[in-house]
Amino acid sequence: MKNIFRWFFLGLYNIFTLIPRYLYIGILCLIDPKRGNELKYKGKPIIPIAMMGLTLTTYFICVFVSSRWYVQRLKVKYLATDIIESTKILEKEKKEVIDTSTYVPNENDSYANVSYMSVDFSDLLNKNSDTVAWIRVNNTNVNYSVLQSDDNEFYLHHDFNKKSSFAGWVYGDFRDDFVHFGNNTILYGHNMLNRTMFSTLSWCLKESWYTNEENQYIKLSTPTSNTIWKIFSIYTIKPEVYYLKTYFEDSKTHQEFLDTLKGRSIYNFGVDLTSDDKILTLSTCSDDGTKRIAIHAKMIKAEYR
Repeated sequence: MKNIFRWFFLGLYNIFTLIPRYLYIGILCLIDPKRGNELKYKGKPIIPIAMMGLTLTTYFICVFVSSRWYVQRLKVKYLATDIIESTKILEKEKKEVIDTSTYVPNENDSYANVSYMSVDFSDLLNKNSDTVAWIRVNNTNVNYSVLQSDDNEFYLHHDFNKKSSFAGWVYGDFRDDFVHFGNNTILYGHNMLNRTMFSTLSWCLKESWYTNEENQYIKLSTPTSNTIWKIFSIYTIKPEVYYLKTYFEDSKTHQEFLDTLKGRSIYNFGVDLTSDDKILTLSTCSDDGTKRIAIHAKMIKAEYR
Protein backbone atom coordinates (compact mmCIF):
# COMPACT_ATOMS: atom_id res chain seq x y z
CA MET A 1 0.00 0.00 0.00
CA LYS A 2 2.87 2.36 0.84
CA ASN A 3 4.40 1.74 -2.59
CA ILE A 4 1.09 2.53 -4.29
CA PHE A 5 0.88 5.93 -2.62
CA ARG A 6 4.58 6.51 -3.28
CA TRP A 7 4.29 5.92 -7.01
CA PHE A 8 1.00 7.79 -7.17
CA PHE A 9 2.47 10.97 -5.70
CA LEU A 10 5.68 10.52 -7.70
CA GLY A 11 3.55 10.37 -10.84
CA LEU A 12 1.71 13.54 -9.83
CA TYR A 13 5.04 15.25 -9.20
CA ASN A 14 6.27 14.32 -12.66
CA ILE A 15 3.04 15.49 -14.28
CA PHE A 16 3.19 18.95 -12.68
CA THR A 17 6.98 19.48 -12.99
CA LEU A 18 8.53 17.59 -15.91
CA ILE A 19 5.71 17.55 -18.46
CA PRO A 20 5.05 21.35 -18.52
CA ARG A 21 8.79 21.88 -18.97
CA TYR A 22 9.04 19.47 -21.88
CA LEU A 23 5.84 20.79 -23.35
CA TYR A 24 7.41 24.24 -23.45
CA ILE A 25 10.60 22.90 -25.02
CA GLY A 26 8.60 20.86 -27.54
CA ILE A 27 6.68 23.93 -28.68
CA LEU A 28 9.95 25.86 -28.88
CA CYS A 29 11.47 23.13 -31.05
CA LEU A 30 8.48 23.17 -33.39
CA ILE A 31 8.75 26.93 -33.80
CA ASP A 32 12.55 26.96 -34.21
CA PRO A 33 13.88 23.46 -35.17
CA LYS A 34 17.46 24.75 -35.58
CA ARG A 35 17.56 25.99 -32.02
CA GLY A 36 15.97 22.73 -30.91
CA ASN A 37 18.83 20.75 -32.47
CA GLU A 38 21.30 22.81 -30.45
CA LEU A 39 19.58 22.01 -27.16
CA LYS A 40 21.17 19.14 -25.30
CA TYR A 41 20.22 17.15 -22.24
CA LYS A 42 23.10 15.19 -20.74
CA GLY A 43 24.84 15.38 -24.10
CA LYS A 44 21.84 14.10 -26.07
CA PRO A 45 19.52 16.02 -28.44
CA ILE A 46 16.59 17.50 -26.56
CA ILE A 47 13.99 16.98 -29.33
CA PRO A 48 13.28 13.27 -28.56
CA ILE A 49 12.91 14.12 -24.88
CA ALA A 50 10.65 17.06 -25.70
CA MET A 51 8.56 14.93 -28.00
CA MET A 52 8.22 12.38 -25.22
CA GLY A 53 6.93 15.15 -23.03
CA LEU A 54 4.40 16.16 -25.68
CA THR A 55 3.33 12.55 -26.10
CA LEU A 56 2.85 12.07 -22.37
CA THR A 57 0.94 15.32 -22.14
CA THR A 58 -1.36 14.22 -24.96
CA TYR A 59 -1.80 10.88 -23.25
CA PHE A 60 -2.82 12.40 -19.92
CA ILE A 61 -5.18 14.83 -21.63
CA CYS A 62 -6.86 11.90 -23.39
CA VAL A 63 -7.11 10.01 -20.10
CA PHE A 64 -8.67 13.07 -18.46
CA VAL A 65 -11.19 13.64 -21.26
CA SER A 66 -12.09 9.94 -21.40
CA SER A 67 -12.52 9.78 -17.61
CA ARG A 68 -14.66 12.91 -17.67
CA TRP A 69 -16.84 11.45 -20.40
CA TYR A 70 -17.15 8.15 -18.53
CA VAL A 71 -18.16 9.85 -15.27
CA GLN A 72 -20.73 11.95 -17.14
CA ARG A 73 -22.22 8.86 -18.74
CA LEU A 74 -22.46 7.16 -15.34
CA LYS A 75 -24.26 10.16 -13.82
CA VAL A 76 -26.73 10.28 -16.70
CA LYS A 77 -27.25 6.52 -16.44
CA TYR A 78 -27.91 6.69 -12.68
CA LEU A 79 -30.45 9.49 -13.00
CA ALA A 80 -32.13 7.91 -16.02
CA THR A 81 -32.42 4.53 -14.29
CA ASP A 82 -33.74 6.14 -11.11
CA ILE A 83 -36.39 8.21 -12.90
CA ILE A 84 -37.50 5.35 -15.15
CA GLU A 85 -37.79 2.93 -12.22
CA SER A 86 -39.58 5.50 -10.07
CA THR A 87 -41.99 6.22 -12.91
CA LYS A 88 -43.15 2.61 -12.81
CA ILE A 89 -43.99 3.12 -9.15
CA LEU A 90 -45.56 6.52 -9.70
CA GLU A 91 -47.84 5.16 -12.41
CA LYS A 92 -49.41 2.93 -9.78
CA GLU A 93 -50.50 5.98 -7.78
CA LYS A 94 -53.99 7.31 -8.13
CA LYS A 95 -54.11 10.23 -10.51
CA GLU A 96 -54.50 13.58 -8.84
CA VAL A 97 -57.81 15.31 -9.44
CA ILE A 98 -56.82 18.89 -10.13
CA ASP A 99 -59.13 21.76 -9.34
CA THR A 100 -59.58 23.50 -12.70
CA SER A 101 -60.58 26.79 -11.15
CA THR A 102 -58.00 29.56 -11.18
CA TYR A 103 -55.62 29.17 -8.25
CA VAL A 104 -54.56 32.39 -6.55
CA PRO A 105 -52.01 32.03 -3.74
CA ASN A 106 -52.39 34.08 -0.57
CA GLU A 107 -49.98 36.82 -1.51
CA ASN A 108 -47.80 38.46 1.12
CA ASP A 109 -47.05 42.18 0.88
CA SER A 110 -43.35 41.40 1.33
CA TYR A 111 -43.37 39.81 -2.16
CA ALA A 112 -44.80 42.88 -3.88
CA ASN A 113 -41.43 43.91 -5.33
CA VAL A 114 -40.66 40.47 -6.76
CA SER A 115 -41.34 40.86 -10.47
CA TYR A 116 -42.70 38.23 -12.83
CA MET A 117 -40.86 36.70 -15.76
CA SER A 118 -42.94 36.64 -18.93
CA VAL A 119 -42.00 34.56 -21.98
CA ASP A 120 -43.41 34.63 -25.50
CA PHE A 121 -43.98 30.96 -26.35
CA SER A 122 -45.12 31.30 -29.97
CA ASP A 123 -41.70 30.58 -31.50
CA LEU A 124 -40.87 27.87 -28.95
CA LEU A 125 -44.16 26.05 -29.58
CA ASN A 126 -43.58 26.20 -33.34
CA LYS A 127 -40.20 24.53 -32.85
CA ASN A 128 -41.42 21.97 -30.32
CA SER A 129 -45.07 21.60 -29.38
CA ASP A 130 -44.03 19.76 -26.19
CA THR A 131 -42.93 23.10 -24.69
CA VAL A 132 -44.91 23.77 -21.52
CA ALA A 133 -42.92 26.35 -19.56
CA TRP A 134 -39.75 28.35 -19.04
CA ILE A 135 -37.85 28.23 -15.75
CA ARG A 136 -35.21 30.53 -14.30
CA VAL A 137 -33.31 30.06 -11.04
CA ASN A 138 -31.36 33.13 -9.98
CA ASN A 139 -27.55 32.97 -9.92
CA THR A 140 -27.42 29.56 -11.58
CA ASN A 141 -27.28 28.55 -15.24
CA VAL A 142 -30.86 27.27 -15.06
CA ASN A 143 -32.65 29.38 -17.64
CA TYR A 144 -34.39 26.92 -19.94
CA SER A 145 -37.55 26.01 -21.73
CA VAL A 146 -39.35 23.06 -20.12
CA LEU A 147 -40.65 20.16 -22.18
CA GLN A 148 -43.14 17.42 -21.34
CA SER A 149 -43.97 14.08 -22.96
CA ASP A 150 -46.36 11.32 -21.98
CA ASP A 151 -43.65 9.50 -20.01
CA ASN A 152 -40.59 10.35 -17.90
CA GLU A 153 -38.11 8.74 -20.28
CA PHE A 154 -38.17 10.49 -23.65
CA TYR A 155 -36.49 13.78 -22.68
CA LEU A 156 -33.93 11.98 -20.55
CA HIS A 157 -32.34 11.04 -23.87
CA HIS A 158 -33.54 13.70 -26.32
CA ASP A 159 -32.82 17.41 -26.67
CA PHE A 160 -35.15 20.30 -27.44
CA ASN A 161 -35.22 19.32 -31.12
CA LYS A 162 -36.16 15.73 -30.20
CA LYS A 163 -32.75 14.50 -31.37
CA SER A 164 -31.04 11.75 -29.40
CA SER A 165 -28.73 13.24 -26.76
CA PHE A 166 -27.35 11.85 -23.53
CA ALA A 167 -27.70 15.37 -22.08
CA GLY A 168 -31.46 15.24 -22.56
CA TRP A 169 -33.37 18.41 -21.67
CA VAL A 170 -35.19 20.01 -18.74
CA TYR A 171 -38.64 18.44 -18.60
CA GLY A 172 -41.76 18.17 -16.50
CA ASP A 173 -43.08 14.98 -14.95
CA PHE A 174 -45.74 13.34 -17.16
CA ARG A 175 -48.30 13.94 -14.38
CA ASP A 176 -47.72 17.71 -14.21
CA ASP A 177 -50.47 20.13 -15.19
CA PHE A 178 -48.90 23.40 -16.32
CA VAL A 179 -52.26 25.14 -16.69
CA HIS A 180 -53.88 24.65 -13.28
CA PHE A 181 -50.87 23.17 -11.41
CA GLY A 182 -51.26 20.24 -9.06
CA ASN A 183 -50.13 19.64 -5.50
CA ASN A 184 -46.53 19.02 -6.60
CA THR A 185 -45.22 20.16 -9.98
CA ILE A 186 -41.98 18.24 -10.67
CA LEU A 187 -39.15 19.16 -13.06
CA TYR A 188 -36.13 17.01 -13.91
CA GLY A 189 -32.77 17.75 -15.52
CA HIS A 190 -29.39 16.05 -15.83
CA ASN A 191 -26.35 17.21 -13.87
CA MET A 192 -23.89 17.78 -16.73
CA LEU A 193 -20.15 18.30 -16.27
CA ASN A 194 -20.25 21.30 -18.61
CA ARG A 195 -22.65 23.00 -16.18
CA THR A 196 -25.70 22.87 -18.44
CA MET A 197 -29.22 21.62 -17.68
CA PHE A 198 -29.70 21.27 -13.89
CA SER A 199 -26.01 20.85 -12.97
CA THR A 200 -25.68 24.28 -11.34
CA LEU A 201 -28.43 23.43 -8.85
CA SER A 202 -25.49 22.05 -6.86
CA TRP A 203 -24.55 25.70 -6.26
CA CYS A 204 -27.80 26.03 -4.30
CA LEU A 205 -26.29 23.84 -1.58
CA LYS A 206 -23.76 26.56 -0.72
CA GLU A 207 -24.57 28.77 2.23
CA SER A 208 -23.59 31.90 0.29
CA TRP A 209 -26.27 31.01 -2.29
CA TYR A 210 -29.26 29.95 -0.20
CA THR A 211 -28.88 32.73 2.38
CA ASN A 212 -29.09 35.34 -0.39
CA GLU A 213 -32.79 36.27 -0.43
CA GLU A 214 -32.67 37.17 -4.13
CA ASN A 215 -31.86 33.54 -4.90
CA GLN A 216 -34.84 32.18 -2.97
CA TYR A 217 -37.37 32.91 -5.73
CA ILE A 218 -37.89 30.62 -8.71
CA LYS A 219 -39.70 32.07 -11.71
CA LEU A 220 -41.80 29.90 -13.99
CA SER A 221 -43.62 31.19 -17.06
CA THR A 222 -46.12 29.12 -19.06
CA PRO A 223 -48.28 29.89 -22.11
CA THR A 224 -51.18 30.62 -19.73
CA SER A 225 -49.56 32.13 -16.64
CA ASN A 226 -46.54 33.67 -14.94
CA THR A 227 -45.73 32.37 -11.47
CA ILE A 228 -43.23 32.94 -8.68
CA TRP A 229 -42.24 30.29 -6.16
CA LYS A 230 -40.45 30.77 -2.85
CA ILE A 231 -37.94 28.08 -1.88
CA PHE A 232 -38.69 26.37 1.42
CA SER A 233 -36.39 23.33 1.27
CA ILE A 234 -33.04 22.30 -0.22
CA TYR A 235 -31.28 19.01 0.49
CA THR A 236 -29.54 15.94 -0.92
CA ILE A 237 -30.88 12.43 -0.43
CA LYS A 238 -30.35 8.89 -1.67
CA PRO A 239 -32.55 8.01 -4.69
CA GLU A 240 -36.18 7.68 -3.63
CA VAL A 241 -39.68 8.42 -4.90
CA TYR A 242 -41.23 9.91 -1.77
CA TYR A 243 -40.58 13.55 -2.67
CA LEU A 244 -41.99 12.88 -6.14
CA LYS A 245 -45.52 12.21 -4.88
CA THR A 246 -48.35 14.24 -6.38
CA TYR A 247 -51.44 12.50 -5.03
CA PHE A 248 -52.53 12.42 -1.38
CA GLU A 249 -55.44 10.52 0.14
CA ASP A 250 -56.34 13.34 2.52
CA SER A 251 -55.14 16.70 3.82
CA LYS A 252 -53.44 15.09 6.83
CA THR A 253 -51.23 12.90 4.62
CA HIS A 254 -50.55 15.88 2.41
CA GLN A 255 -49.52 18.05 5.36
CA GLU A 256 -47.22 15.32 6.67
CA PHE A 257 -45.61 15.21 3.24
CA LEU A 258 -44.99 18.97 3.23
CA ASP A 259 -43.66 18.91 6.80
CA THR A 260 -41.26 16.11 5.88
CA LEU A 261 -39.86 17.99 2.90
CA LYS A 262 -39.48 21.14 4.96
CA GLY A 263 -37.82 19.22 7.80
CA ARG A 264 -35.18 17.82 5.46
CA SER A 265 -33.92 21.26 4.45
CA ILE A 266 -30.34 22.26 5.19
CA TYR A 267 -31.64 25.77 5.94
CA ASN A 268 -34.79 27.20 7.50
CA PHE A 269 -36.30 29.54 4.91
CA GLY A 270 -39.13 30.57 7.24
CA VAL A 271 -41.90 29.62 4.79
CA ASP A 272 -45.23 28.42 6.21
CA LEU A 273 -46.93 25.55 4.39
CA THR A 274 -50.47 24.17 4.39
CA SER A 275 -52.14 21.47 2.34
CA ASP A 276 -53.80 24.24 0.32
CA ASP A 277 -50.45 25.33 -1.11
CA LYS A 278 -49.05 24.28 -4.46
CA ILE A 279 -45.37 23.42 -4.60
CA LEU A 280 -42.66 23.10 -7.26
CA THR A 281 -39.96 20.41 -7.08
CA LEU A 282 -36.64 20.44 -8.96
CA SER A 283 -34.72 17.16 -9.04
CA THR A 284 -31.26 16.26 -10.36
CA CYS A 285 -28.17 14.18 -9.52
CA SER A 286 -25.55 15.27 -7.02
CA ASP A 287 -22.12 15.95 -8.54
CA ASP A 288 -20.94 12.40 -7.84
CA GLY A 289 -24.15 10.87 -9.15
CA THR A 290 -24.89 8.85 -6.01
CA LYS A 291 -27.56 11.11 -4.51
CA ARG A 292 -30.31 13.44 -5.62
CA ILE A 293 -30.47 17.19 -5.14
CA ALA A 294 -34.03 18.27 -4.36
CA ILE A 295 -35.30 21.84 -4.23
CA HIS A 296 -38.87 22.59 -3.20
CA ALA A 297 -40.65 25.92 -3.52
CA LYS A 298 -44.13 27.21 -2.72
CA MET A 299 -46.18 29.25 -5.20
CA ILE A 300 -46.46 32.77 -3.79
CA LYS A 301 -47.59 34.84 -6.80
CA ALA A 302 -49.46 34.16 -10.01
CA GLU A 303 -50.83 36.15 -12.89
CA TYR A 304 -52.89 34.61 -15.66
CA ARG A 305 -52.91 35.61 -19.30
